[in-house]
Amino acid sequence: MKVSVCLLALCAVANAASASELVYTPINPTFGGNPLNSSQLMSEASAQKPSAPVTQSQQQSSAQQFLQMLQSQLYASLANSVANAITGQNAQASGTIKLNSMQLTWNTVNGQTNITMTDYSTGQVTQISVPQVTQ
Repeated sequence: MKVSVCLLALCAVANAASASELVYTPINPTFGGNPLNSSQLMSEASAQKPSAPVTQSQQQSSAQQFLQMLQSQLYASLANSVANAITGQNAQASGTIKLNSMQLTWNTVNGQTNITMTDYSTGQVTQISVPQVTQ
């Protein structure tokens, strides 16, 4: 008796269920959604975007920024002089330059310049091989 009541109840529930077609409607207006959603999507994106941290240059005074730019220019000029000594018109076959805790050594053999940079503060050694360009 219990089984027949359960089957009867199950058949009644099965007849009451109906299905309809699912229709997807995009939210983003870029993909065909409602154009009125754009402001909401923009505000959600802005809320999730992390705020930009204050950089060191924003905290520096004008004098500090000037000194930093001057130092950069001096290092660029020094790097240009070293490059000219290695590969310029009057290039030297070998040489060594010491600057604070860094040493740069180069040696040209058989048309190839081998450059070794040693940073004594970290112990890091970098080697570069540059083929000589012939014209």
